[in-house]
Amino acid sequence: MVTVELDIFSGRPNPKWTLSEREVRQLAERIRADPSLLLPLDAETGGLGYRGFILNAEDTGSADDWKRLGLPSQVRLGGRFQPGAAESSSFLLHTAESARLDLKDPGPVLGVAERTIVETLSVPGFAPSYCTPAALSSDTDFSFWNGAAYQRYNNCYNFASNYRTNTFAQPGRAAGSMYTSIDCGSVGGAAERDGWQLTCRDDINYNVCLVIWPNFDYHWYRWCANNHWCHKPGQTAARNYDNSNNLITNPEAADRGGYTIFCGYYRGFGVVVS
Repeated sequence: MVTVELDIFSGRPNPKWTLSEREVRQLAERIRADPSLLLPLDAETGGLGYRGFILNAEDTGSADDWKRLGLPSQVRLGGRFQPGAAESSSFLLHTAESARLDLKDPGPVLGVAERTIVETLSVPGFAPSYCTPAALSSDTDFSFWNGAAYQRYNNCYNFASNYRTNTFAQPGRAAGSMYTSIDCGSVGGAAERDGWQLTCRDDINYNVCLVIWPNFDYHWYRWCANNHWCHKPGQTAARNYDNSNNLITNPEAADRGGYTIFCGYYRGFGVVVS
């Protein structure tokens, strides 16, 4: 049995309802197709107001779709910072329409949640593109990168590759053919010569993306845990927030300063850079 909790209140208990077997099966299919929809219970998914859904699965002894997929007993889905889950969030919200909620007038509450879900889709750009299975490192523990002995010597390309070289790695240098200009084609092409690819790998993927400050510089982001994109601007510390101090859930919509051109997404794992 799966219970849905609409995480939206601050003082009062959140509205809850139970999914039907058919709704559990439909939700499980969505999660099977995109496991990144699920977030840990302590994931940052919004502030006051709509923060997504908390799913509680109770083991009733029968074999249901939730149990067959080995899904966790408590998990989060959706929220203001997870635009990629908007469609599944709408599905969950609509399951409340036929449920008996402990609210005198649930319409306005459900309406606020629905409007927020729609707003997450209206941010500039498109939802990030992911390949699964994905390799995810912590979105908060950057001790591997931020130590005094190596922070200055590793850059955004090192971080994207999850490969600390202490050489301020450059796209294409490991392959013997670096980029020749600061544009998507040249920098992206050099990264491809290092082993990054535009298509998904079958085994495991680091999901990274490239942006350009026209004619001056390039920058890379990498998808980390909790649906956050992380990066390391030059010699500074690795982080999970953008120029406006907002957690990065969509690098296409993040505040990137002068890096105004979004080139696209690349996939790789174990790519050697230098």
